[in-house]
This record gives sequence, C-alpha cells and structure tokens, in this order.
Amino acid sequence: MQKLIALLDRFNGISTRWAGYVATLLLATMLGIMVTHVFFRYVMNDSFGWTEELARYMMVWMAFLFFPAAHRQGLNASLEIATNWFKNAAPWRLLQLLLELCVLAVLIWCLKLGFDRVERGATTVSLSLGISMSYVYLVLPLSFALTSLSSLERVLRLSYGLFSPRALLYTQDQPNADSNTEV
Repeated sequence: MQKLIALLDRFNGISTRWAGYVATLLLATMLGIMVTHVFFRYVMNDSFGWTEELARYMMVWMAFLFFPAAHRQGLNASLEIATNWFKNAAPWRLLQLLLELCVLAVLIWCLKLGFDRVERGATTVSLSLGISMSYVYLVLPLSFALTSLSSLERVLRLSYGLFSPRALLYTQDQPNADSNTEV
C-alpha cells in the first residue's frame, strides 16, 4: 500500500502543480483580455463582443483547475470546532476516512456527469466565439478526475493511518502536500 500511496503522491504532486501553472496563466491572460476590453470600450469607444465570453470561460477553467490542488492540501471548508478536541485520535481518523470516502463517491459521480456534459456540449456552439461548448465543458471531467485521484490518495493515507498512527496524513496542519516525503 505504501508504494501505491507514494506513486499517487508523485502523480498528484506533478498534475496539481501543472494544473496550477495553467490556471495561473489563464488568470493572467484573462486579466490582459479584460484590460484590453475596458480600454477599447471606454477610451476607443468601441467594443469586442467576444472578450466577456472568453474571460468567463477562462475563469471557469481556472477555478476548476485549482480545485484538485485545494482538495489535495485540505483547503476545503470544514467545521473544526466539533472535532478539535479529539483530533488525531482513532475516532477522528475514522471520521476523516468516512468523510473522504463520501467525497470520493461524489467526485466519481461528478466525473460521470462531466463526461455527459461534454457529450451534450458537442452539439452546441458558443455565441460569440463560435467554438464547440464541449471544449469549455472538458474541464469538468479533467478536474474531477484529478480531484478523484487526490481523494483516493487521501483515502489510502487515512486507511493506512488507522492501522499505523505514525503514517503521514495530509491535513490542514500540513499545507505542503507537494513535498516528496516517504510514507
């Protein structure tokens, strides 16, 4: 199990890092497009029809590409007030495992829905850009697949942690999930 966890750790580290790079590039490009749009609209008194649509699609891609890294590092919203008093105890680890299994099940369901959306988007074209909406929706299965792999890594770590309390677990207390540490 340790080798599988190490393999997933390596793959998830690389994939979430590259997804973050692409999302950051999308953010910078979106900023440039919107500054150009504002300049042409208010200074040149002319407007492009495609800039707002492109910026919207870039923002969607950016958000979904950051999602796997955020989940991997445990940056999702949680209520810690109820669990702080028994944190790192066996009941806490079991609760974390059950919650992560639920998250993994939802992610797999969303992955299926993402593929359905891509398939339906193939018959639709965006209004201003004239591209197939399947390209816009392609980020859904990509993001959910990467997040599912991160969730699977967390499930394996939590399962291993139930039987070996000294096992390394990624939690909000350990934000540097990209480091290559041995399990």
